[in-house]
Amino acid sequence: MSKGRYVILVLGSWCAAVWPTVSVAEDPALTLAVELAQEGDHHAAAVEFRRLALSDYPEPERGRYFWMAAYEYWRNEEPEPVPNILDRAETFAPDIYNDAMLLRAETALQERKDTEALFYLESVSASREADGMLREYATRRMAAVHLRRKDPAAALESLENGPGDYPAPIAAIDSYMCGKDKKPLVGGLLGIVPGLGYFYAGEWANGLRSIILNGIFIWGMVETAGEDQWGTFTVISFFELTWYTGSIYGGIDASHRYNRRRLDACVEAVEGQAFFAPEYHELPVLTLRFEF
Repeated sequence: MSKGRYVILVLGSWCAAVWPTVSVAEDPALTLAVELAQEGDHHAAAVEFRRLALSDYPEPERGRYFWMAAYEYWRNEEPEPVPNILDRAETFAPDIYNDAMLLRAETALQERKDTEALFYLESVSASREADGMLREYATRRMAAVHLRRKDPAAALESLENGPGDYPAPIAAIDSYMCGKDKKPLVGGLLGIVPGLGYFYAGEWANGLRSIILNGIFIWGMVETAGEDQWGTFTVISFFELTWYTGSIYGGIDASHRYNRRRLDACVEAVEGQAFFAPEYHELPVLTLRFEF
């Protein structure tokens, strides 16, 4: 797992002379916001960071607090206020533009707005001003979004045009493109013969279970019919009909599961456990930590 971090903004010497940088330990309001965030109360943390952003701090610092508020709202799965807060963050601290774009992308993904997210991610990936780790994160995320949209060619292009080299992710996408998805229709048709639909999708345990259960119920039907036990025969037939239709639908579902597993494995190879977070202990200097 590679790790990276970078400092977005450090106050200049003139600003430091006028407004000395305050550490978390020296600012009770900032300490409260950080503690709430670390305790998992992201909504309350967002409110406290907004309060700090509206206080009498230098504008760049206020911009970073607005970014932190937007981040905490995103963490709390409250995407609605994020865009407006990021607008204010960029107004006070224009040099966090790429970081705001990254958070806009994550918020768009949270709202399932893939096209919008791709626009933001592509902007960050192509930016010459963004740090290398930030660009790599955006590039991998962009490729993963393309994969989720069933467009592996675009995912491959994103990596090939992105910063740095990505031999393992590119190889994973090449392998995915060479492979084939299972066809749910074929899985359903094969499911007419109990177990075959599951076997088609590589679910051998489910296939064997389907054969055994259907075999038991069919045997029960034959035995009860031979002994003229029609009441029992009816009950067993009802359950057999359930298992038999389940074999057909199971073949369809198994094919869908196979395709999802194949796609998930490719996405995992491309973005891994991609993750970013601010270093709270370094606030009000905004430092992002990335993991892949």
